[in-house]
Amino acid sequence: MKATNGTNNTVPQNPCVPALAYDDTSVTLVWNKPDVYTDVVDYNVYLDGAKLGSAAQNNTTNSVAKPYIDSFYADDTAGFHTKVTFQNFRVTGLTPDTYYTLTVRSVDGAGKESADSAKVVVKTAPTITRVYNVATLGAKGDGTTLNTTVIQNAIDECSSGSTSAFGCKVVVPADAASGKVFLTGALFLKSNMTLEIAEGATLRGTTDAAEFPLSKGYQLYSYFTNSTDDRRPPSLLNTLNPAHMNGAAALTDHQGYDETRGVFQNIRVTGKGTLDGNGWTRTATDTVDELGNGLAAFKAGSSSTWSTLGLLAKNQMLAAQAEVGGTLTSEQNANFYSNRRSSLATFRGVTNMYFGNLKLINPAYHGVMFVESENVVFTNTTTQTFDINNADGVEFGNSNMAVVFNNFVDSGDDNINFAAGQGKNYQNVVPQQNAWIFNNYMREGHGGVVAGSHTGAWIQDILAEDNVMFMTDNGLRLKSTPATGGGARRIVFRDIAMREVGTKNAVTAGGKSFTNNTNGNPFIMTLSYSAGSNVFENAANSAQFRDITVKRVTVDNGSSATGGALISVDGYDGADATLGYAETFHENVAFDTVKVTNAKPTSISRLKNSSFTNMTITNWGATASPWVISNSPGLTFTNVTPTAP
Repeated sequence: MKATNGTNNTVPQNPCVPALAYDDTSVTLVWNKPDVYTDVVDYNVYLDGAKLGSAAQNNTTNSVAKPYIDSFYADDTAGFHTKVTFQNFRVTGLTPDTYYTLTVRSVDGAGKESADSAKVVVKTAPTITRVYNVATLGAKGDGTTLNTTVIQNAIDECSSGSTSAFGCKVVVPADAASGKVFLTGALFLKSNMTLEIAEGATLRGTTDAAEFPLSKGYQLYSYFTNSTDDRRPPSLLNTLNPAHMNGAAALTDHQGYDETRGVFQNIRVTGKGTLDGNGWTRTATDTVDELGNGLAAFKAGSSSTWSTLGLLAKNQMLAAQAEVGGTLTSEQNANFYSNRRSSLATFRGVTNMYFGNLKLINPAYHGVMFVESENVVFTNTTTQTFDINNADGVEFGNSNMAVVFNNFVDSGDDNINFAAGQGKNYQNVVPQQNAWIFNNYMREGHGGVVAGSHTGAWIQDILAEDNVMFMTDNGLRLKSTPATGGGARRIVFRDIAMREVGTKNAVTAGGKSFTNNTNGNPFIMTLSYSAGSNVFENAANSAQFRDITVKRVTVDNGSSATGGALISVDGYDGADATLGYAETFHENVAFDTVKVTNAKPTSISRLKNSSFTNMTITNWGATASPWVISNSPGLTFTNVTPTAP
C-alpha cells in the first residue's frame, strides 16, 4: 500500500501487540514491513497522535540484541552487509488500566515519513494486587535451601481463582534480607498467572535428581513403536497436564505423551533475573564477548563425560543407572542420555504465553521448549548455554503462532529451532506453523534458524527477517531424514546479515579476538542428518524441503580456507530398497539478491525447479567456479556473478 502523504515511503502493515506483551505501565508494539521497503531505514511510533521516537532509538534502550547488532555493523566498515531495521517498540511510563492509541510510520533515508499505519487501540493491564513474594512465604535465597514446596504452593495459591495473567503474580525477589539465589526442583505453572524473577535474582535448579521426578515428566514427539525408554523428567519450569504425565505406568502405554492443546492459558514469565538449570560444570573463565561483556561458558559435556562434567545431568544419569540396577550398557547410556536430562523449561498445551526479559543459563538438556502451544511470545531474553551439549536456545514443536524477537542467543546447540515429530504417526498431526523471527542476534550455536530434524508433521510458514548471525555453525539449517517424512515449506529468510558462519577462522570483532569452532554452511538443506537412537515407523513419503525463499542476505566468512559449502543441498538417491521411496529432490528454492564473500563453493545435488537471481559470489578459493552442481534439473540463473555452469 502506497503512502498518501506524497512521500516515496510505504506504510507499515499489521501493527499489533502480541500475546500478553504488555503490563500495567508498558506496551510492546510490533508491525510488518511494507510490501515495498527498500528505502525504509527506520520507523517512528506515535502515541495518541504524539511522536514517541524511532524504533532504532527505542531498541537501543530496551533490546538486549541491539547493542550487539550495532557492534556488528560498526565492524562492517566497507558497508558490505544488509542493514536490518527494527520492527518493534516498547512504550513505557503508561497508566494502568487505561486505553491508548498507537500508530507507526516508516522513515526513508532523507527522514521523510509515510502515512500512518492502521491504529492499534490497546488497554494496559490493571496493577496486580495479589502478589506472592516467595521470600515472605518462607523461601530462602541463600543458594543452598531447597525451596520447591514453598514456591510451588505460591504458584498453586496464586493461580487459584485468577482469571487472567494479571490476576496474580509470584515474585522471586532479590534483596539483602531475602537473598538472591533460590534453589528449587521442578515447578509447575498454572493458567492465569505471572511468574516474575526480579532483577538480580536467580531461580536455580537443584542438582538433586529426585526433585525432578520421572513420574511427573513427559514424552516428547512420542514414537509409539519405541524400543527405547523415551520418558523425560520434568524441566525446571513446566506446564504439563497431570493427566498425561508419565506416572508410574509401564512404558508401553505412552501415558506421558500429550498433544492436547489449550490445557493452559494466559501465562507470563518475566522479570530481569536469571533462570539457571545448574546442569553442567562452568568453565573457570567466562568468555569476554565483542562488547566486553562476560558470557557464561560451560565445559563441553557429552554422553561419555557426564560423570565428570555433569551436575544435575550427572545425578539424573546416575538415577537412570539405578533404574536398571547396574552399570549402563552403551545402548542404555545413549538412550538415557537422550531422555533423562531436564531442560530449562517445557511449556506444553499453552494458549497465550509471554516469556521475556530473562537470562537463561546452564540447562542439563535443552533450553526453553514450547510444544503443542499457540500464541507464544519469546522476547528480549539472553541465552548463554555455550558449549552445553543439546542446549538449544528455544524450540517450538507442533505449535502455532510464535513471535520471537530482540533475543541474544549464544547457544550450545541450535539457536531457534522448529520441530514436528517423526514418521508415520505424525502424518496427521497439527504442523509446526506460523512463526515470525526478527531483530535477534545469534552468536554461536549449531544453527541460526533451524527446521528439523523432527519434520514429520511439516514445519511451515516461517518468516525470519532482520536478524544478525555471528559465528553460528550454520545459518539457515533445514535437516531431516527420508524416513522422518514431512519436511519444511513456505519459509522466507530475508534481510539477514551473517559473518563467520560455519568457519574455523581467527575472528576479530569489537576489537577482540575469537576462534570459531566448526565447519558448517550458511545455507544447508540435508536429508543426511543422523536421526539418533529414536525408533519410529517410517513415513509414507520421504521428507522434502520446498518453497524456500532467501532474499537480501549477505554472508562474509572472512576466509575460504575453512568452512563448508556456502550452499549445501542434498536429497535422497532412492537407493535404499528397505525404505521404498523414490529419488527425492528439494524444489522451488529461490535465492534473490544475495552477496557472499570468502566462502567455499556450493555443493548442490537433487535440487530442482529453483532459481538464483541477482547473486554475487567473490573469493571462493582456488577452484575455477563457486558453482558445484549435480543432478539438479530446472535451475535458472539470472544476473549471477560469476556465471553458473
